[in-house]
Amino acid sequence: MIYRFRHGIIGPLAIFWLTVTVTSVVIGALAWSRFSRSIDASAEAEELRESIDQLFSVLQDAEASERGYLLTGSAAYREAFTKADRTFPEAFERLAASARHEPAGQTDLTELRRLVDLELAELRQAILLRAEKGPAGSEAAAGPEQSRTTMDRIREIINRRHDNRRDLLSAKGAATRREMKLVHQMTWIAGLLGVGAGLFALYFYRVDYYQERGRRELLEEKLQAEQAVVEKSAFLANMSHEIRTPMNAILGFTELLEPEGLTPRQSEYVRAIRDSGASLLQLINDILDLSKLEAGRLELHPEPTDMRDSCEFLRTVFGQQAAKKSLQLKFELAPDLPHALLLDRVRIRQVLVNLLGNAVKFTERGHVLTRVSWEMQENTSRGTLLIDVEDTGLGIAPDRLHELFKSFVQADPRRDAERQGSGLGLAIVKRLIGVMAGALTVESMVGKGTVFHLRLPDVPVSVRLPVGDHAEPGGAVDFNDFAPASVLVVDDNETNRDLMAGMFEKTHHRLHFASNGKEALECLETIKADVVLLDIRMPVMDGRTALAEIRKQPALEFLPVIAVTASSQAAEETNLRSQFTGYVRKPFSRHTLYQELAQVLQRVRPTEMLEPVPPPSPERAAEWQALIFELRRLLNTEWLVLRDSLAINQTRAFARKLHELGDAAQCDPLVTYAAALARLCDAYAVKGLEHHLAEFPKLVELIEVSSAQPVHA
Repeated sequence: MIYRFRHGIIGPLAIFWLTVTVTSVVIGALAWSRFSRSIDASAEAEELRESIDQLFSVLQDAEASERGYLLTGSAAYREAFTKADRTFPEAFERLAASARHEPAGQTDLTELRRLVDLELAELRQAILLRAEKGPAGSEAAAGPEQSRTTMDRIREIINRRHDNRRDLLSAKGAATRREMKLVHQMTWIAGLLGVGAGLFALYFYRVDYYQERGRRELLEEKLQAEQAVVEKSAFLANMSHEIRTPMNAILGFTELLEPEGLTPRQSEYVRAIRDSGASLLQLINDILDLSKLEAGRLELHPEPTDMRDSCEFLRTVFGQQAAKKSLQLKFELAPDLPHALLLDRVRIRQVLVNLLGNAVKFTERGHVLTRVSWEMQENTSRGTLLIDVEDTGLGIAPDRLHELFKSFVQADPRRDAERQGSGLGLAIVKRLIGVMAGALTVESMVGKGTVFHLRLPDVPVSVRLPVGDHAEPGGAVDFNDFAPASVLVVDDNETNRDLMAGMFEKTHHRLHFASNGKEALECLETIKADVVLLDIRMPVMDGRTALAEIRKQPALEFLPVIAVTASSQAAEETNLRSQFTGYVRKPFSRHTLYQELAQVLQRVRPTEMLEPVPPPSPERAAEWQALIFELRRLLNTEWLVLRDSLAINQTRAFARKLHELGDAAQCDPLVTYAAALARLCDAYAVKGLEHHLAEFPKLVELIEVSSAQPVHA
C-alpha cells in the first residue's frame, strides 16, 4: 500500500514542482528584464539631469562673468565667459547621449539648446558693446528683463526634467517592485518545493535502498535455499541409493527363506524382518516424495483410471489386515461413476493407501468405509470426484487437528509406539492433493471416529479404457518357465550377487558374475550371454559406460541388458528405460525380476497348453461351421497384423472377440485360449503374448479337424 502510494505521488509532485519552478523562472526573467530596463532608464534620466544641471551651472557662470565684465570691464571676467562659452558644445553632446532613448527628453533638449543659444547670444552681444563703447555700451546692452525671461524658461525645462524623473521612480519603480516581490515569492515557493522534493527523493532513495538491500538479501537467501534443496535432493537420492542396496539383500534373502522348511518361530522372525524392511522402504519413499513436493519437482502423469479397480486394489491390500481386527472393510461407489477418469493412478493410490492405512491402524472395532461419488459438470466431459474415508476409530482431539498435516507430527504422540509412524503420510497426502488442485478436509470426534473428505474438481472423463489397478501379483514364480539361458550378473556388491545366485538356485539357468563393467566386458568375450543384469553405480566402470561399450560390438548390439539400480530419481529412471532393454529398481522381488526376464527370454512352458478339441454337439454343428469360417477370416486379417505388431490394446480387443465367438458357439477351447490371451495382455507379458499368438493357427486347425469328425447323436 505504501509502495503504491509513494510511486503514485512522485509523478504529480514532480510535475507540480517543475511547473512552479518554470513559472517562477519565466516570471523572474520577465521581471528582471523590466527591472533592468527601468534601471537603465533611471540611469539615463539621472545622467540627463546631471548634464542639465552642469549646463545650467555653466550658463550661470557665463551670466555672472558677463555681469562682472559689464560692471568692471576687466578682461578676467571676459575670459571666464569665453571659457564657459566653449564648454557648451561638450555639454550638449552629453545631453544628447543621455536623451537618446527618451523622445520627450530629446524635445526638451532641442528647446533647451535654442534657449541657451539665445541666452549666450544676448550675453555675447552685451560683452561686445561693453568692449566697443565702454561703460556706455553696458547701458546699450539688452535689459535684464529679457535675460531673466530666457533663464526662467530654461529653469522651467530643467524643473520639468526633474519632475519626469520623480514620475519614473514613483510609477515604474512601484510596478518593478511588485514584480520583484512576486518573483521573490515564487522563488521561495520553488525553493521550498525543491527542498521538499529533495527530501522526498532522499527519503525514497533511502527506502528504495533498504528495499533493494532487502531484495538482494532475499535473493541470496532464495539462491541459498535453492542450493540447499538441490543439495538435500542429491543427499536424499544418494542416501536412498545407499539404503536400497542393503535393503535389496534384506528383503531378497527373507523372500528366499520363506519357502524353506522353517519352524513357526523362525518363520515369524523372517516375517518380522520382511515387514520391518518394507516399513523402512516405505519411509524412504515418503521422505523422497516429501522432498520432491517441497522442491516443486513432483510431476503428475494422468492416465485412464477406473476407481472400481482402485477400490478392489485397496480391498486386496487391507482386507487381511482388517479381517485380523474383525473390522468391516466397506466400499460404496456411486452408480453414475465413470469407468475411466483421467487421473494419476499411482498418486491416487498412494493417497488412498495412506488414508485407509491410518484408518485401519487406529480402528479397533466397527468399520472402515470408503465412499466414492461423482458430480458431473453440465455440458462438459468433466466432473468432480468425491472420496470419503470414514472410520469408527479413536478419533482426533480438536486441538490436534491443525497439526494433522504437518511433517513428522503424529496426531497423538501419547499413543502406543506400535501405532505411530513417521508422521509423513498425511503431510504427503495433503501436498499431493494440492498438486492435483484438490482439497482435503477432516472431521473427527474423540472416541467416535474420523472422516477424511477428498475433493478433486475438474477431472476429465477419459475416452480410453483403463489398464487396471490391481496389486502386483505375488506368490512363487518359476524361472524354469524360461528356456535355459546364460545370465551375466554385474554388481559390485557381493551380497547382491549372492542374492541373485540364491534366486536362480535349482534352476536350469547358468549364472556368471562380474563386479564392474570392465570385468563384464571381459566375461562377454568368453561366454555367450542371453541377458545381462547390469548394476549402474560401480567402481572402475559404471553401468552406462559398460552399456556403451557393449553396443559398440556388432555381435552384442542386440544383447538384452537390464538395468538394476537403487536410484530413486524419476528422471534417471526415464533415462535408463530409454537406454536399456529393461529396468529393475532395488529392492526387487523374484516376481519383479521374473516380469522383466519375461520380456527377453523365451518360455518353454506355454501359459495354456493346447489340447485336442472335442467335436461339437449335433445342435451346434452348423454354428461351428460359421465359427470356423469367421476364425479363418480373422486368421488371414487381424491375426497377421497382431502377430507382427504385438499391440496390447488391439490384442486385448482380439481376445475379447474370440471369447464372444467361443461363448456363442459353446467352443470351450476357444474361450480358454481367449482368456489366457487377455491375461497376458493385462500383464504386458510380451514374450508370452508372442508365443500364445503363434498358437492361434494350430488352434483353428484343431477346431476345424474336430468339426469334421462324425457327429454322434
